[in-house]
Amino acid sequence: MSVDNAPISYDFHGDAPFTTPFHEIKPEEIHIYLDLDTKVGKNTCGQKCTHCWFVNYEKVYDKSFAMEEGPRILSGLQSHGYHVYPRYVDSFAYDGEFMRIYGPANNREFRQESDHKPTETMEKGDAWTSGRPLLADNYLELLDLARVNGYGTISITYHGVIDENLAVIDDGSYPIKGVFSGANTEEVLRRIDHYNDHHRSTLPADADRSDAFRVNIGVTIGKHNHGRQSLERYAHYFNKLGVDTVRFNNFSDHGGRHPELQLSYEEIEQAYRDFKWLHENVELGFQLGVSEDFGTFGIKAMGFPGHVGWCRAGRQLFAAIPTEESVLSESADGRREKIGDIVGCVNTFEPHLGILVRTVADGGEDVRYDLEFDHAAIEAFTNKRLSGAYKDGCFARELAQEQQLVSRVPARRRLPLVETTG
Repeated sequence: MSVDNAPISYDFHGDAPFTTPFHEIKPEEIHIYLDLDTKVGKNTCGQKCTHCWFVNYEKVYDKSFAMEEGPRILSGLQSHGYHVYPRYVDSFAYDGEFMRIYGPANNREFRQESDHKPTETMEKGDAWTSGRPLLADNYLELLDLARVNGYGTISITYHGVIDENLAVIDDGSYPIKGVFSGANTEEVLRRIDHYNDHHRSTLPADADRSDAFRVNIGVTIGKHNHGRQSLERYAHYFNKLGVDTVRFNNFSDHGGRHPELQLSYEEIEQAYRDFKWLHENVELGFQLGVSEDFGTFGIKAMGFPGHVGWCRAGRQLFAAIPTEESVLSESADGRREKIGDIVGCVNTFEPHLGILVRTVADGGEDVRYDLEFDHAAIEAFTNKRLSGAYKDGCFARELAQEQQLVSRVPARRRLPLVETTG
């Protein structure tokens, strides 16, 4: 069967060779995830996913920069040339307050083909959500807010297994607990469709009728739902629902709470072959995307540019996370204060590779923000990758094993492995 599908999208955060000394990489070539707010719960994502990195790592558990300072940090880092991505648990958190403040943000770079062409997702803001906020009574107001503030895509994290009848299995057996169910996602998609139809009906006759929200779906693949048959079911299921992008990401056992769900390297190799087969043999009404967190074992099957799969975290991609403030130095020129940590992997928040610094001068009238990288630590980390100490392009699993990254959140605050309701 011959099919003509859109190119497969991939993540892009630079392609500078690992042999390039870090001091030669310009700020304009560096991407920063600015983790403004990591609080999960009813005011943000509305969920309590047991595998969430914000839930399982003490370093980012329940942290935030002051709401009024976030824009100043963003502007300060951008003034140095960095590409900065404001990141929070959910774009619709706090009734859309982040949208009002930061406008049409994107959560990462999605590219396609050998020339790194941006995908349609990158044309406007990308609102990422668990889906829960859009089940609230004010969902129309939230979608209005997103549209007015320049968003063109709603990206929803999908958790559900599809049966042979192309229906989501909604019997409580889904192994990752505390997630927003696939059945509820279907209702959110109906609401977005309703909003799009209503919005189009209000447009002038000569207006662009395609001016409506695209929908991106992110599906986590683990032992509970991998394999060619499962992927093909997802393809037909999302064709039926009429979404615009389906991006598969690799289950990562953050906190060591679901070791039974993590794919082996052999299964990842097969997953790549299955993605390629799906793209070449099944007509897709959406653009297929594959996350870089599948790594490099078997990635040649995809035909991606050579740098894809070799995560640039720790060289061209970092996360800036809130930390307890401390004074670094004080002189007539001003006071230097540490307000955040710079880390390599943006999902495990290790290794530590620098600090976020606020400099206050002229009696508080002059406030500046900058990143102070630990060049020696970055080069040592890079050497581990070049030497083969870390073999996978996505080094998160090897790093987690090396540093024994289990849940650091005290037991009294850890989320139970039970299904949430409501």
